Amino acid sequence: MTKNTKKDAAPTAQTAPGCAAPGSAPEESAPNKAVVLLKYAVKILVTAGIVAVLVYTSKRHGTFDGVDFSGLNWGWLAAAFVLYIVHLFVNAWRWRLLLAYREIPCSLFSAFSLTTQSFFFSLVMPGGAIGGDVIRAGFLAYRVPKGQKFDGVFTILMDRFTGMIGIFLTVFLALPFAWRYLDGTDPRAKLLTFALLGASAAGLLSAAVIFLHKQLEKIAFFRWGEDLGAKLSRGFSTKLLNALDSYSGATKEIVWCVIASILGVNFVLGLCFYCVCLAFSNSLVPLFGPIVAAITVGNIAGLIPLTMSGIGLRDYFVAAILGAALAELPDCSVPPLAPTLVMTGVIIAGGLFGGIFFLFDNAYKNKAPAPPKEG
Repeated sequence: MTKNTKKDAAPTAQTAPGCAAPGSAPEESAPNKAVVLLKYAVKILVTAGIVAVLVYTSKRHGTFDGVDFSGLNWGWLAAAFVLYIVHLFVNAWRWRLLLAYREIPCSLFSAFSLTTQSFFFSLVMPGGAIGGDVIRAGFLAYRVPKGQKFDGVFTILMDRFTGMIGIFLTVFLALPFAWRYLDGTDPRAKLLTFALLGASAAGLLSAAVIFLHKQLEKIAFFRWGEDLGAKLSRGFSTKLLNALDSYSGATKEIVWCVIASILGVNFVLGLCFYCVCLAFSNSLVPLFGPIVAAITVGNIAGLIPLTMSGIGLRDYFVAAILGAALAELPDCSVPPLAPTLVMTGVIIAGGLFGGIFFLFDNAYKNKAPAPPKEG
């Protein structure tokens, strides 16, 4: 990315008369609310259905019998929860780095508060992670001056973008530790895992194309593809690329965001799941690599907006890879689905933790002051 100033190519938001300002949510009509509630109900049913099928299948194969959750090591579970909060904090730090680049005033505590609240709403809103980001955007819009609302909201998209680059890179870094276990998984799970890996590779390639699109525009075929995309999206793709270009001078910040995503978010989540596994048995100590790979693949699956906060889809992939690894430990009787479900419980508890900030953080109710008029 070429060096540039923070102000260059900065997108500006213009609100037409009668349109909602960025960050504000228009009132939904009754039919729209009915559709949203229907989608919400369907997503809950799909989530519950997948988990039920996983439990039923495990019991049918005798791999979920005799699980004693009361015998868990609560010290390891407490460590897992602390690590999950650390991962939330790193998410907030990563986002604040982008806010600071756009010179948008937001303390680290406020960034942490809004981040945890977005995770909370991702549990209870139909849109999942996207729904949580919409809420975060709305709350942020109340805190920043009017002229910076669009820039502030766009940092959330950029934060999500760098986060996805980080998780895609993490899965390929962790893959060598779990590659040999893929043959031991169910053939369907193996095929779907390869599909996720292919999607991750495509995501990284797309990110490279987006960052290098100015250089690639010298190629006639690429220009034709850009023009076609602009027509199909009614100009949205062009606006998106122009907005991303406003970060052309943020190479250092973006690199740090990706590093933070790899080490402080995804690796820490791997440690979190490792602690959950150790809460069942210390015999799982040798499986650190496969455990990190399993939760990373599962989290990529969780990005698919089919279930509530990825629950169910994530569990399917995590249990499949973990089960293949556990099969090589003859003295271990831990069923793979058990720590997988407990990890889901930790994720839910971490999301509910954000609800505390929603209840007691009233800063979003106080709108940011309008910028002083010149002259």
